[in-house]
Amino acid sequence: MSKVTDRLIKNFLEAEYRTPIDEILKVNAVIGKAAFVYEKVRNAIDYQEEHLIRKSAIYRILKRKLLLEKVILENYLLDKYHHENLPKQLLQELIRGGYIRDKVPVQMVKVVDDIIQKYNVLLAKIKESEGKLTRKQWKYFLEMCSVEIELAVIPPKKEKALINAMFSVYNPRIKFKNQDITDQEKELQAYLCCHRVLFKWDEAMLRTLLLGLYYPQWKKADEATIGKIANNIGKIVAEIDKQIAHPLKNQVQKVLQKKAIIFWIIQDILESEPKKAKQIFGDAELLEEEIKKQVHKRYKGVRVKLRRGVVRSIIYVFFTKMVLALALEFPMDWYLNGAINYVSVAINILFPPFLMFVVAILIRMPKKENTTKIVNEISQIALKQNEGKMYELKPFHGRSKISRYIFNLIYGLTFLFSIMMIFTVLYKWGFNFFSSLIFVLFLTLVSFFGMRIRRPVQDLLAVERRESIIGSIVDFFALPFVSMGRWMSGKFSKINVLAMFLDLIIEAPFKLLIEVFEDLFGFIREKKEEVMDD
Repeated sequence: MSKVTDRLIKNFLEAEYRTPIDEILKVNAVIGKAAFVYEKVRNAIDYQEEHLIRKSAIYRILKRKLLLEKVILENYLLDKYHHENLPKQLLQELIRGGYIRDKVPVQMVKVVDDIIQKYNVLLAKIKESEGKLTRKQWKYFLEMCSVEIELAVIPPKKEKALINAMFSVYNPRIKFKNQDITDQEKELQAYLCCHRVLFKWDEAMLRTLLLGLYYPQWKKADEATIGKIANNIGKIVAEIDKQIAHPLKNQVQKVLQKKAIIFWIIQDILESEPKKAKQIFGDAELLEEEIKKQVHKRYKGVRVKLRRGVVRSIIYVFFTKMVLALALEFPMDWYLNGAINYVSVAINILFPPFLMFVVAILIRMPKKENTTKIVNEISQIALKQNEGKMYELKPFHGRSKISRYIFNLIYGLTFLFSIMMIFTVLYKWGFNFFSSLIFVLFLTLVSFFGMRIRRPVQDLLAVERRESIIGSIVDFFALPFVSMGRWMSGKFSKINVLAMFLDLIIEAPFKLLIEVFEDLFGFIREKKEEVMDD
C-alpha cells in the first residue's frame, strides 16, 4: 500500500473519534418540527446548492438578527449580540431547522461566541482604520464569519484528509510549461482546486481558507493580530481575490475535475468498511471488488439526488413563475388585450417545469468504461506508490481580436435568430410581446437549471464523454440560453420576491414566536421538575 493511502486511512479513521459530551443543547421537539417545515419551504423557493444550504442558513440567521437590532443601519458592528444571546439562538435555530444532525455540546456556544466577537473586533478596527465600513465589506466578512461558524460546529476532518490526499497525489504531477508562476503559487492553486472539485467550496469558503493560510494564528487571533489584519485589509482582500480568480485556475481545475470521483469512491470505501480498510487497499482483487460495489452505490445515490434536484428546481421555477404571472402577466394581458389569455398564461406557467422534467429524463448515466477507469486510477494510487501520468499545462494564448469579434457576432446572431423563431411561433399561438418575453426569460432559466441538475452526473465521470455532431449543434444553439439563464439566476436570487417576503414579513416574527414558545415550554419543564422534586 502506498504512503499516501496509508496516511489517508489513518487520518480518515481518526476523524471518526468524537469527544464525549457532558451536556448538549436541547430544543423542543414539537416546535422543532414547525421550524423544520418552514426551513424546507424557505430553501425550496430560494434555490441553493445542497452543500451550501447550511452555510447560507447561518448567514441568513445572523443577518436577520443583526437587522432586527438595527446594528447594520446604526454602525455596521455586532456590539449588541451579547445581550440577545445570539450564539445560543443561532445554534438552536440550526438544530430546529435540521441543519445539524449530531448532538451539539453546550460548550459550542462559547466557540461560536468567540468567532462572532473576533469578526466584531475586526469590523470595528477596519472602520477605525479606514474611517468607514461599507455594506460590501460588512457582507464580505459576515459571509466569512458564517463559514467559520459552520466549520467549527461541524469540523470537516474527513474532508480535510481527502483533500490533503488528493493534493499529495496530483500536485507533483501538474507542471506548467513556459509560464511565469512560482512553485508556491502553483501549489496554492492546486490546493484551492482540490477544495473546489472535491467539496464544491464557493468563494466565501475559499476566502476563509486563504485568510487562515496567510495568517495561521487567525483561528485564535488576539487583538494585536486582528489589528494587523485590519490595518492591511485592502492588500489582504486584493491578494485573496487575486488567488481565487487566478488566470490559471481553470487549467488546474480541468485536470482535477475528473479525479474527484476517484476520492469520493475512496471515501465511500473507508466509511463502509473502516475496520477492513487496510486489508482492502492492500489487496488488488479485494480493492477492485469493493470499488465496483461502491461505484454502483454512488450511481444509485446520484439518481436519487438527481430526482430531488429536479423536484426542487421545478418547485422553484413554478412558484416564481406563478408570482410573476399574478403580479405582471395578468395585468399586462388585461392592459394590452383588454382580456386575459388563459391559454398563453397556462403555457407560460406549465411549460418551464415540464421542460425541466424532460431535461431530467434525458440525462444519461455513465457507462462501463467509466467504472473501469475509476478502478485503474484508485488501484494506481493505492498500490503503485504514487506513480502516474504527468499533466503539463501550456499557456493559453487566446484568440485574436478579429476572430473573437467574428465568433461573438456569430454567437449573438444565432441567439437573436433563435429568439425571433420562438417569438414567431408564440405569436401564432396568441401570445403578446410581454408574454413571449416572459416565456423566453424562463426558458433561459430552465436551460441553466437543466445544466445545473446534470452536474451530479457529470461529476461521476472519470473519462471524457465523446461529443456527437447532434450534441454539438444542440450546444451551439442552447449555450446562449444557458449563459443568459445563469445571468438571470444571479439577478433573480437578489430580487426573489417570495424569499424577501418570507425573510422580512414572515421569518422574523415566526422565529421570534418559536423562541418565545421554546422559553415557555422550558419554564413549564422547570416547574414540572420542581413539583416532582418536592
